[in-house]
Amino acid sequence: MAISEVKICNLALRKLGARLIESLSDSSQEAVTCNLFYEQVRDAVLRDHPWNFATCRCRLAKLAQAPAFGFSFQYQVPVDCLHLRQLSRADDEFVVEGDKILTNMDGASAIYTSKVSNPVLFDSSFVMAFSARLAAEMADDITGSSSKAREMWTLYLNAMQSARLADSSEGREDEILNDPWLEARGIHGLDSPVWRA
Repeated sequence: MAISEVKICNLALRKLGARLIESLSDSSQEAVTCNLFYEQVRDAVLRDHPWNFATCRCRLAKLAQAPAFGFSFQYQVPVDCLHLRQLSRADDEFVVEGDKILTNMDGASAIYTSKVSNPVLFDSSFVMAFSARLAAEMADDITGSSSKAREMWTLYLNAMQSARLADSSEGREDEILNDPWLEARGIHGLDSPVWRA
């Protein structure tokens, strides 16, 4: 069964021992509370980690007017950007002010976390973390228990740790480069016998 907003809400409600919902437009306390928290919690969890499924790359639109001081160029923040991770190179200095990116780099590109609203695109690890955070945020309203909220917050932190491990293992591994400190100890990158079993 495909993931949906209702299914994510029901995962959160199940963690709280609450009644499940059939639609976010239900008039039940559970549906109203899910509606209140869903989007804000989703965006907060998206910002908490550079999720692979939500990562975007783009060339930035340079604005005609330069910043008043401090930087040479300013660019428009992409409309779907939730969190700007880096510009063209990892060491490029920048600051986000409102809907502008200020930097000294001409012709900048960006890597950012986009606002993904379609649950079908969510990673399964994200779904588990998101539902735990949603349960944590809704716990007081649904159960009236602050200890349940703390329990759900711990569940969220554990789910995020697992999700980060799974998500970060996708893609190419970082190459162990030759390093003077390692070379002084007889270790020469991946070719060193130290790395061979």
